[in-house]
Amino acid sequence: MHQPQEKQETDISIDRSTQNNDEPMNPPASSATSRIRQWASGHLADYDACQPGTMFAKGVVLDVAQGYELQSAVAELRRDRGERIIGYKVGCTSPKIREQLRIDHCVTGRLYESEQHASGVGLSRQKFANLAIEGELAVELSHEPREEDFTKIGIPTCIARVFPVIELHHHVMRGDQPSAGELIANNALHAGFIAGAGVSPADITGEPSLESSTLSIFAGNRLLDECSGPTLVQTIHSSLKWLTEVVRDRGDRLRAGQIILTGSIPNLIPITDDCVIRVEAPPFGNVDVKFIT
Repeated sequence: MHQPQEKQETDISIDRSTQNNDEPMNPPASSATSRIRQWASGHLADYDACQPGTMFAKGVVLDVAQGYELQSAVAELRRDRGERIIGYKVGCTSPKIREQLRIDHCVTGRLYESEQHASGVGLSRQKFANLAIEGELAVELSHEPREEDFTKIGIPTCIARVFPVIELHHHVMRGDQPSAGELIANNALHAGFIAGAGVSPADITGEPSLESSTLSIFAGNRLLDECSGPTLVQTIHSSLKWLTEVVRDRGDRLRAGQIILTGSIPNLIPITDDCVIRVEAPPFGNVDVKFIT
């Protein structure tokens, strides 16, 4: 797994909508930071209106570091209005998703309590911009991950619960070219998740089926995609280890009780019609959602 480039050589922020010619403007880093803070409120308003990322259709271009800066600025605004961050997602972990999104490294976004749903919920497709879903495994932390939690192959010892989720996405990229900066600024396309009950790792330790576990995604009785084998558990291990290091590099910490979406192995799947989506992931459980107009 490639690690994300938290900082790049260049700090270029382009907004052609404010220029009188076609020449891009490359402000210094301090100017770019100020502009990102100014953009945050409008970026959040677009998200609330189910029109995420309209700034990128106006010629704004952000690098990876600036994308995370804008994501953080929006998170601060959401906290200020009473929303609670309950964890993180890790995205772009598999070759399938990286090819779909044209991103060659992992990314991360925040999870909000207001966007968490219980299995069996009914959701309107109209509340999402170009709705797409992923089926994956998530974990709840028992304590802050430590180095010793990752010394053995398998599920890290800092995990209290493993459960299947259906992750929701505003599958919209408005820039002239797909970019990691836009993806990250849009909270890695995250728009919420539906969670199954899950199991404690202690209840499945040593199960012969663990290394041959399967995750299958259905629309009704029709199989849409699936994956099987040790990759599911390996993704939990590698994604959580990567995220722990990234969050610490930003001066923060993962904490007990937080939820981590560890990344999808199957494809990102568009939802264009009313349907019931179900993810079956034995021995970790099942989760389903009903999408309506």
